[in-house]
Amino acid sequence: MGYESLEELVEQRKGYKFLSVDGVSPYKNYQYNLKCKRHLRAGNLNEDPHEDCGAGWNLATIKWIADNCLKLNGVIVECEIPKKAKIIIPINSHGKFRTDIIKFKKIHRIETLFPLLKDINDRLKNHKPINPITAETMPDTGKLKKIMDQVSAQVWDQVWDQVRDQVGAQVWAQVWDQVRDQVGDQVGDQVWDQVWDQVR
Repeated sequence: MGYESLEELVEQRKGYKFLSVDGVSPYKNYQYNLKCKRHLRAGNLNEDPHEDCGAGWNLATIKWIADNCLKLNGVIVECEIPKKAKIIIPINSHGKFRTDIIKFKKIHRIETLFPLLKDINDRLKNHKPINPITAETMPDTGKLKKIMDQVSAQVWDQVWDQVRDQVGAQVWAQVWDQVRDQVGDQVGDQVWDQVWDQVR
């Protein structure tokens, strides 16, 4: 099932909002009246596109909702945006935008927009994981800190050994090349001088 892109929603002047079944926003805990048929106006719209989230009615694409806040026990409200309303798209938006006027058009149950989730709770009721992870009580913070310090020390020792070995090998190779060149030249000159003196 294909969903509208951000550009398509803005062009169609509509957007979506995820709410709990009783109309509560997951971010601001704002209570919406899902039966409202009139236009809802924001008191002050944040028109700064550099701010990802700001004052106004924040709407999104279905994909953004699925990726960021979707829960099974909720609804997705389809909102229309009148022509006189302003639409602000944040610069780094991946599907979220805001406006100053909306009107509820349709309330979608989650399984109508995501058919694969239909009856998911019933289908998973008798599911038994193959290798379940069992949680135990966490150790106290002092013990955790001690474990983290030990791990940190081991990692630091390994990193230091690797860096020391690599740098040491490079430095030794450079020093050896310089010593060999200098000593080789001096010894070579002395040997050549002695041989030349004898031959002459």
